[in-house]
Amino acid sequence: MNERERFRARLASGYLLADGGMGTLLFSRGIPQRTCLDELVMSRPDLIGAVHREYLEAGADLIATATFGANRVRLDDYGLADSSHGFNRRGAQIAREARDVVGRDVLIGGSIGPLRAPGRGLAGQKEARIRAIFREQLEGLLEGGVDLFLFETFWDLSQLLLAIDEARNASDLPIVAEMTFGEELAASDGTTPEAAAIALAAAGADVIGVNCGAGPSACLEALERMQPVAPIPRSIMPNAGLPQRVDGRFVYAASPDYLAEMVPKLLAAGATIVGGCCGTTPGHIAAMRVALDAIATSPVGTPPVATHPNSVTVASPPARSVGDAPPLTRQAPALAEGRF
Repeated sequence: MNERERFRARLASGYLLADGGMGTLLFSRGIPQRTCLDELVMSRPDLIGAVHREYLEAGADLIATATFGANRVRLDDYGLADSSHGFNRRGAQIAREARDVVGRDVLIGGSIGPLRAPGRGLAGQKEARIRAIFREQLEGLLEGGVDLFLFETFWDLSQLLLAIDEARNASDLPIVAEMTFGEELAASDGTTPEAAAIALAAAGADVIGVNCGAGPSACLEALERMQPVAPIPRSIMPNAGLPQRVDGRFVYAASPDYLAEMVPKLLAAGATIVGGCCGTTPGHIAAMRVALDAIATSPVGTPPVATHPNSVTVASPPARSVGDAPPLTRQAPALAEGRF
């Protein structure tokens, strides 16, 4: 049995809970907003490792490396283009070290985001060059020892398909491929959830899905539209709603309770992997863990919704996550910059 077959067998045995936001959590803990977050695997491995451990202790079965923007195109903005391979290798190692400390059989997903955010295109970049940039990141993650590749927050289907093809050429590791959609349920390049599902399944992704976007409800609707056209496992990792500025800080409104209450709907839409994105915290993941465990032990057809004891209601003041937030509407493309 190869890695992909083992991964599929694990999915068939039960739902997987992924971790939540990394960037927003780092900002809330004092990291300056214009910091190159991908460099922190070198300068602050203690902080990155601590976040991984918090998510594992909250019950995550899958944690993503802190390498979302660690490609040479994004890193070039900080004069760090030549560090891509090393950042990815070290990011994978830190995640593995956190797993060793916690001592659970969890998966390490090598996080890979789009080469640029919407509006900052790759004019003049030829396909061979784009492939080489992704290959550099993939090879670093492979050396670091990831268990699968997690392509997330992609807004350009053609770029994601190139990345998947490079991953397939590089190894036989499983691939989770997620796109982000705006409020009108279209990606920045115009791709619909249905078109994305068909293309990503044909490209050989093991799991297809949705992340970030305009909040849990919009992500859920996008996932529901994927379900009929691509009968393969799906994932959903929404952000904690639309951010709002309060007292000079950006606040995400969706509480841990709210995401826990969403879990049955996410599963009903076909998700086999659920988790969080921007603005979600270990508290959100812990609440989702309780909900998933309650469903797993409930009679078939009557999934209860459990409430995490440390969560707050939606009407209560939401937990604050600080970030260099995007506009309040149609903000999914800006979130793809990876600053959250």
